[in-house]
Amino acid sequence: MRLKIIRDDDSIMHVAIVGRLDVQGVNDIQYEFLNQTTSLPKSTLVDLSQVPFLGSLGIGMLLSAAKSLERRGAKLVLLNPTALVTQALETADPHHVMPIATAEAAALEMIR
Repeated sequence: MRLKIIRDDDSIMHVAIVGRLDVQGVNDIQYEFLNQTTSLPKSTLVDLSQVPFLGSLGIGMLLSAAKSLERRGAKLVLLNPTALVTQALETADPHHVMPIATAEAAALEMIR
């Protein structure tokens, strides 16, 4: 489990999660993820293209960050989730808090 910082500037945070967001994966990354994405109120793109599995704890971690940002006027957008991750997200239906984009340009438009 790994968190990669793609972009961190004055207006946008863009991170990529690599690995499974199951119980162990969330335990490994949650503190760093929430610290990187919610310490400042700036909109965040979360690339999920390298996440093969997303469990309920992973959804909870993402929702926690999205709600924290939303309270401070920023947004969290999920980018390029795999088919299995998309299915898990559709079941949980968190689209009103954290929309999903399949292209970076579309994701950037969603956070403007």
